[in-house]
Amino acid sequence: MINSMLLKRYWFIVFPEAPYGPKNFGATAYSIEHAQALITKALISHGLQVLIPNWNDNNIEVIENIDIRLLDQGHVIPNMGMVTFEGVWFPWLKM
Repeated sequence: MINSMLLKRYWFIVFPEAPYGPKNFGATAYSIEHAQALITKALISHGLQVLIPNWNDNNIEVIENIDIRLLDQGHVIPNMGMVTFEGVWFPWLKM
């Protein structure tokens, strides 16, 4: 339980024209790199490799400890997983 205090919510803005919309990614992890690895693994395990962002792209903005109330209320919020545990919560791939 102590480790959960170290977890952070990361929101990766891949599509800046809709920064809080459904074309972006959310994960709870110990670091940005850990979050990227979780997202990559989740997408690969679901056969969605084509959606893996180029993590070296300087145009990807990362928000650490995103306030989830900012996220798209019509699509992201109702379709995301738990943000309090380690893992990918958007897209929620129900791993």
